[in-house]
Amino acid sequence: MKKIIQFTLILRLALPCTGFAAAKSEIPVYTEQKTSVLATANQPKFIIKLKSNPTTGYSWFLKEYNTHYLEPVKHEFQAAENRQRVGAPGYEVWTFKLKPAAFAVPLQTTLRFVYARPWEKSSQSTGVAFGVSTIEKK
Repeated sequence: MKKIIQFTLILRLALPCTGFAAAKSEIPVYTEQKTSVLATANQPKFIIKLKSNPTTGYSWFLKEYNTHYLEPVKHEFQAAENRQRVGAPGYEVWTFKLKPAAFAVPLQTTLRFVYARPWEKSSQSTGVAFGVSTIEKK
């Protein structure tokens, strides 16, 4: 009986390491330093994470994207880890999903963002572009 209990305990501890446990599917995250997005039909969602500080009045705005292939799913502000600092910067997190039409053939499209104050002229804003590529369905 003691050996059965030991075997059961060992088996429970070993299962997560052997791949029998359910694998967590993580959504790829892209930043200003990594602007080339590669999406597959198996993983059509991706996240764009941009540094931001809303206390300055600046915000990231989605300026341009192809509505036929891309769908914005979610946009939220993620506070800095050290929340005790007043005015600390954080991140604006944008989640996108590629529509099925994006995988009919290999595709390249662009997402453009601008970091601006809405009341100022656009010439005073900065921007970033992400190249989005897909791999054709098999």
